[in-house]
Amino acid sequence: MILVDVYVPVIDKVYDFHLDENAVVWTVIEDMADMICQKEQCRLGGEIQQLTLWLAEAKMKLDKDGTLFENGIHSGKRLMLL
Repeated sequence: MILVDVYVPVIDKVYDFHLDENAVVWTVIEDMADMICQKEQCRLGGEIQQLTLWLAEAKMKLDKDGTLFENGIHSGKRLMLL
């Protein structure tokens, strides 16, 4: 398990997530969107397939078909959900 910060610009909030480094990025995006919407009591506008996860400091879009580990994500990283 790894601990990352996830910044969501559309609502200007940061969330802490404990994630499995072997999880596929696409699954992580879906789970994050669900959890954030439940916490904020909001509906996700648009298509969930349009969401992307970025490594904030490198401005690099993560490969949705790869795992977090394969994308170089480890504890302490800051991600952005767009």
